[in-house]
Amino acid sequence: MHQGWILGALPTLLAAQGLPATPVLPFLDASTPAELLPLRPFRLERGPGNSRVPFDWRGELQEKADIWVLEHGAIQAEGILLLADRIEYRIPDGRLIAEGHVRLEGPDLRLRGERLQMDWALRSGEAWALQMDLPPTWSLRSSHVAFTTLRTWVFEEVDLSPCPEEKPGWRAKLSSLKVDLDGFATLWNARIQLGSVPIFYLPYALYPAQAERTSGLLAPQLGLSSAFGTTVGISYFQVLGNTVDATLAPEYFSKEGMLWAGETRWHPDLTHQGSFSGLTIHQKSLDAQRFRYSLKEVWQREDGWQLTADVNQASDNLVDADFGRGLGNLGATNFDSALYLGRSFTFGSLSLNAAEQRSFFSTASQGDPFYSPQFPASLRRQTLPQAEFRFFPVSLLGPLYLDGGLRLGRYAYKIQGTTTADQRFAWDRQDANTRLHGRLGQWGPFRADFEMMGRATHYSATLASPVFDPNGGESGTVVNPATSPFQVDGKPADRFLFSSHLRFSGPQVGRTFKEVSILGYRGLLKHVVEPYFGVTQTSRYGGVGSLPRFDAVDFIPGVNDSASGERSFELGLKQHILGRASSGTGLADLVRLRVATRFHSTPVILSDGTYKKGWASIDTDLDVEPDDRWRLSLRRSSDLAAGGSDNSLSLDVKARDGGRFNLAYFSTGINQLLVRQQGLQFGGVERIWDDRLRFEFSANYDFRTHGFASSSVALAWVQPCVAYVLKYTHVALNTNLVSGGREDRVDLTLTLRGLGNLFSLRR
Repeated sequence: MHQGWILGALPTLLAAQGLPATPVLPFLDASTPAELLPLRPFRLERGPGNSRVPFDWRGELQEKADIWVLEHGAIQAEGILLLADRIEYRIPDGRLIAEGHVRLEGPDLRLRGERLQMDWALRSGEAWALQMDLPPTWSLRSSHVAFTTLRTWVFEEVDLSPCPEEKPGWRAKLSSLKVDLDGFATLWNARIQLGSVPIFYLPYALYPAQAERTSGLLAPQLGLSSAFGTTVGISYFQVLGNTVDATLAPEYFSKEGMLWAGETRWHPDLTHQGSFSGLTIHQKSLDAQRFRYSLKEVWQREDGWQLTADVNQASDNLVDADFGRGLGNLGATNFDSALYLGRSFTFGSLSLNAAEQRSFFSTASQGDPFYSPQFPASLRRQTLPQAEFRFFPVSLLGPLYLDGGLRLGRYAYKIQGTTTADQRFAWDRQDANTRLHGRLGQWGPFRADFEMMGRATHYSATLASPVFDPNGGESGTVVNPATSPFQVDGKPADRFLFSSHLRFSGPQVGRTFKEVSILGYRGLLKHVVEPYFGVTQTSRYGGVGSLPRFDAVDFIPGVNDSASGERSFELGLKQHILGRASSGTGLADLVRLRVATRFHSTPVILSDGTYKKGWASIDTDLDVEPDDRWRLSLRRSSDLAAGGSDNSLSLDVKARDGGRFNLAYFSTGINQLLVRQQGLQFGGVERIWDDRLRFEFSANYDFRTHGFASSSVALAWVQPCVAYVLKYTHVALNTNLVSGGREDRVDLTLTLRGLGNLFSLRR
């Protein structure tokens, strides 16, 4: 009743209320055109009255008969903006004269000068004492320019540079320059100067002036080398559409012949991109064809399929050191290749992959006593290809889960020798496995975990002799690789295995330390220790010694990385040091340490190629990461499960200025390539004086040969537009493809922004 009365009286109540008066705001001071210029785009309002000029304007206007004068103003029309201290427009003939702090802007146009004279209707005229920005990053200064349109310009006495500094690191002085913003820039009598020192002269050149990519010749490259002679290179860039381009870069060496190099890039959409690059040369001094090519491809489709390719092929391991490109070009060359095609579903994953790993190494005649004189100088491991399906864990029997997979593939060893004919051994392998795993129970601080697996594998061929038979030697003896661990041409085989692992862990013991200050760290520390022990048993396959050791499916097929026939007892200790620098933040895992050992009741082959029965070495894994700058990692093991490195120590340090230092000691036994190595690797980058001076180094010291296998040191003086790079490279590798008969090289390279590597000197 009352609600209806209120709604009915609402119009009357509103009418009785008066509206508040509109507030009066103070007038604002209008900004000058110079103040508004950085806030473009904007449009000027037409001046008062019936204007007789064909543009909008703003400023102090004076009209004297047919002469229209604007002081400290701006005019705008049809995409053109002009500012000056004084603008004079003659109405009868449409002639415009601008003087003092002239600024003319339009599409792809930005010009500044002291005087401008032009026909406003034809957009033609002249300018004096000007500076002009050219796409994409060039800056031009000239005493005079004439233009027939705002897209075509002819300059006299030009100073051209891509450098942003007031005093550019390098510049090009030209007697004349014609620029077509829809085409090319034509240069005459170009003198390139470093500061005030002339270093290069070019009588004529044609350069793309468009903002978008344009086909054409790139800057030439010159060089001198004691091994290769005088080098001259010229590159051509070709646009093949909006998403594809190609570069052809031949280079002539007076002592070695013509090198052909090129690159193609594509990027059709945001989820698909790739490139192909390569080089080849028939080197006169070696009478050999040397090559290097690389394919990169990444494609992630919306339906979940993913394709990645990283293919790298080379004739030898020194081709990049001899003919590689780049500023520093430090680090080891990658000779591995991989191809992956796959997709994940809700129930599992399906993939197809192919891979190749290539290794170059010395033979026994070159100082390695482990191998026979007939051991190859190059080995390729190839997966050609492998299809794999894995189903994700499904809950089974309470806390236990079931998963598994199927692999079908073809594998090969390709052996290349220096004195013997090349050999290739290929075989097929089909492998299926299913695994049951999970937690058996939790009793207070104690926990029990269980893992069980069944595996069936078919080999179309095996080794000709049982090289890796665990019963073939006494404890401490070494596997004899002279029996050819790569000769996979024996009879077929079927392997059936059953493997299980039971682990007990706990109790966790911890202690908290408050307000700790050590090595620059200040805050709370918590130390947690958890002991564990486990039992592993894997059934023995009688022909295990004849199986090739291609990957983990072959030599550690059981659970817990166990070998065929392994019966072992494992005892270990896990430790964590957690830290929190301030209250309100979570605990960070600063230090992780695992110490463990195994007792083998049956003989096994360790990763260093020796037979072992009884107690194995103590495996130690230590990772220290106190912050995002420091990382220390230590690993020591001679257990079969190590697979690759049995001893390693690595240190990574990052500086706040972007520098870094890496140190690694390693000792490997029989890894996947059956190569024994022991050495020290270190490298890093040091940035000095606000990154103007860069010192980059990389070295690989081999303890077996008591010398540096390879090392590179580069010193670069980097300015915004100029980089001087001095690089020393040392390669100590016995091969028939040592470039020019030298192992030590010194390179001096001059790199200019906008032109690339202009000159190089090699000794």
